[in-house]
Amino acid sequence: MRRHTRIPTDGVATPRAGRAMNAPAELIDLIYEAAAVPELWPTVLLQLCGMAGAHAGALTSMDASGLAGYLATDTYEAAYRDYWEHGNAVENVRLGRSLRDYPMAFSSDLELCSEAELATDPLYLRFLRPHGLEWTAGTVIPVPSGDMLVFDLATRAGAGRFDREAMALLDRIRPHLARAALLSHRLGRRVAANQAAAMQLVGLPSAVWGHAGRLLAANDLFEALAPRVQFAAFGRLAFTDPEVDRLAQAAMASIGSEAEPMVRSIPIHAAPDAAALVVHLLPVRRAGGDIFVAAEGVIVVTPVAAPAAPLTQVLMGLFDLTPAEAKVARGIASGLDVQHLAATLALSRETVRSQLKAVLAKTGTRRQAELGLMLSGARPLPGAK
Repeated sequence: MRRHTRIPTDGVATPRAGRAMNAPAELIDLIYEAAAVPELWPTVLLQLCGMAGAHAGALTSMDASGLAGYLATDTYEAAYRDYWEHGNAVENVRLGRSLRDYPMAFSSDLELCSEAELATDPLYLRFLRPHGLEWTAGTVIPVPSGDMLVFDLATRAGAGRFDREAMALLDRIRPHLARAALLSHRLGRRVAANQAAAMQLVGLPSAVWGHAGRLLAANDLFEALAPRVQFAAFGRLAFTDPEVDRLAQAAMASIGSEAEPMVRSIPIHAAPDAAALVVHLLPVRRAGGDIFVAAEGVIVVTPVAAPAAPLTQVLMGLFDLTPAEAKVARGIASGLDVQHLAATLALSRETVRSQLKAVLAKTGTRRQAELGLMLSGARPLPGAK
């Protein structure tokens, strides 16, 4: 799911136009207000552009896999959208150099790299210059979780370069930006933890995941599902069953898209000492301005413990089945075959087969027997795989 917000603007000051601007108390107040109300960060970005004479501005969240989310002014949106879709594999050497040479300050690109380096830098050649942008400046704020928050500014082509005077002006408010951004990040982490904790109150194992399937928070009930649920490298969530993991990873990767139907309720077969489970993946719909944790979705796990066929309404809710599909699923869970189902429901066998095919697709199962076992919560057949 794309985690970004576009900030509409009618244009921002050129470098020379911003030189005489000060850092007013009102801006500092706004920065701290944005710490608790992320929707205000767009206004802060526009103020930073005005102070430095930048044409475009962005606030980004970076993790080990690259860009995790961003806020961008209207003038930066096309470049960032392009980078989001095609540029995560491109190395940005300026981040490491900024942390090394200007760890507590803003710096311009020409303070971090030579002009010759930037002339061949793929980020500039592929994602800046084609979108009418020329020079950049910014600051990196490390986050205790290992992520980085980056304030990024850019000039329009031909408007001039950033200089140390502009960086010094931004440095006057950098401590406020850093404290407020870190507070926003911590508050976002708390929101993710609270989401998982709330599910525990009603007895449901739950976890919140973010960019690239990275686990942000999980309640005790979810952690107790190990080893069927695994916590892999880089905090990635995984499942022991390869087929379950394949379906889950595909669902997490496409959770923000409705372009094509995806299985988002995934069965986990019963084990000799554990009940069958259904893993439900739900998207997180949040204010676009909150990029600090970038929660993509919530996983909720429900046990399938009852040997009797589940209620039709329950099946509809668990797997997004239509009423007709739910009746077919319930019949399969009761042990009926297609011929008996057709007679019971007064339908043709072709209609039942069509509905059964839809049920298999929505539940992530491949065979009628597999569907029946999953829905009834029965133990696997000896030797079944």
